[in-house]
Amino acid sequence: MRIEQLTFTRYVAALTVVFFHYGMTVFPANVPWVNPVLAAGPIAVSYFYVLSGFIMAIAYYRPEQPQQAFATRRYWWARIARIYPVYLLALLLMIAAKYQTVGSEPLTVALSVSMLQAWIPGYPITLNTPGWSLSVEAFFYLCFPLLILLVKRYPLSNLTLAAGILWLVTQLGHGILLNTEAYAPRGLLHDFIFYNPLMHLNTFMIGFIAGAWLRTGRLNRFSAPLINISGLLLVSVLIIGLLISRKTLIDASGIAFDYTNGLIAPLFLLFIVLLALNTGKISQCLQHKWLVLLGEASFSLYILQKPLHGIYEKLMPIAINPHGALHFYVFVVLLTISALCSYWFFEAPARRWLNNFVNRTP
Repeated sequence: MRIEQLTFTRYVAALTVVFFHYGMTVFPANVPWVNPVLAAGPIAVSYFYVLSGFIMAIAYYRPEQPQQAFATRRYWWARIARIYPVYLLALLLMIAAKYQTVGSEPLTVALSVSMLQAWIPGYPITLNTPGWSLSVEAFFYLCFPLLILLVKRYPLSNLTLAAGILWLVTQLGHGILLNTEAYAPRGLLHDFIFYNPLMHLNTFMIGFIAGAWLRTGRLNRFSAPLINISGLLLVSVLIIGLLISRKTLIDASGIAFDYTNGLIAPLFLLFIVLLALNTGKISQCLQHKWLVLLGEASFSLYILQKPLHGIYEKLMPIAINPHGALHFYVFVVLLTISALCSYWFFEAPARRWLNNFVNRTP
């Protein structure tokens, strides 16, 4: 079951990460009320996690076949094939770029190669910065067989309640820790709050539960055109409004909070479910082959952005102002082309080869 209208949203979310890292000062990201939306990169990672849980439930959960055994070996190799080849390529490029210093930091390299860097405060954003989110995703993959087992043994309503409690506890814990005197930006507590996989599990969980509900057919009522379109419009307005007003809300309440650990993930989830159930012009437009292709290439775009930006900075002629909009948008175009090439000639072939190798007939 493929829901291709969701695929392009991954490219849009990945672009907000690129804006956050390299385009904060260019138009239109330099417009105060546009910046929180266009450069919402860290918050977009939460969207990725919700979408990941949702899509994996769609792919693996079979409510009509509750006794079917979970193909564990095939699952693990499929997950490795999905993320590790391009992840390793980006990491090797960063190691090559830092070869003079990385030799004195074997633990940094070991944690990144093993995808454990997000677990250890002080190490999440070493080497290839976006890689921390893949370290978190790898933890979700470890948890997933257990989630499949639970969803087969217990009623979905009970698991929905558990996912809701986990989301609430995570948000309370995030808020309390962020407002303690011990918290300091870029400190060890900061690394735990913002990067540790346990602080993001709630987003993957609610996505997984929603995907399981969709598989049962119980959410089909939301495909009715009037409900679906009005719901998509309302949720989109709420998400944009909350992104724009975050600083105002913090100033008014005097309480520090952030959206990066899933605070607005339920709204992301509603958007994903409604878009997945849409059967009208919106989904038809988003299913265009070029938009789907950009979405498929978004993983390469996301994970390769840092090493490719380093190469771009060294090779780009000095005639282009390195702080100007043209410099940034040329990079975005070249990064997108590079991501497409990576997807066509490396990511997809490597994935096929690994899956075929594992699934070959003895």
